[in-house]
Amino acid sequence: TAKQTYIALGTLLAAASELRIDACPMEGFKPEEFNKILGLEEKGLNAAVMATVGYRSVDDKYQHNAKVRKPMEELFEIV
Repeated sequence: TAKQTYIALGTLLAAASELRIDACPMEGFKPEEFNKILGLEEKGLNAAVMATVGYRSVDDKYQHNAKVRKPMEELFEIV
């Protein structure tokens, strides 16, 4: 099912991280258009998740900036 593709997505993200390759899962894409572009319909397949994978530019002036993170206490409520 489409939900099972998230298992594969998690594996992709973990493997990319291990290889020091940047990867980012994405939402908000139009599956119907990706199906058409990639010819998935003819194969009985359907786009369910998407991720970008690659190396960041060495010229990216923001890559060494400190990341801004909210404290865990603001994000989670332990029950």
